Amino acid sequence: MGIIGYSSPDCGMERYYTQENMKQLLDDWEAENRRLHESELLEIAKKSAREFIRDADGEPYKQEDWEMYLTEDASRVDKDTEAAMNYAIDDGDWFTLAENIGRLANS
Repeated sequence: MGIIGYSSPDCGMERYYTQENMKQLLDDWEAENRRLHESELLEIAKKSAREFIRDADGEPYKQEDWEMYLTEDASRVDKDTEAAMNYAIDDGDWFTLAENIGRLANS
């Protein structure tokens, strides 16, 4: 008895392959977008660091607060810059780490 309803070994997998392809394309775009905005992100981080230190008023720096500062400042530029900053944050780039705020502010 044959298998009814299957026209190829990959039957039913087309949707999966399409989704995986779309995920890969998105990942590639995010990485390229991050690379294209690298110098802009660093300048945003330097400016944000100075403001962050001033607004912290001696309180310890929290990573979540620093990430929020970076994202908000990048979003004021445009959506691609915001996406690049979020990618950098997710990737753990050095300038997105709260431990480097002082270094950024002094550069």
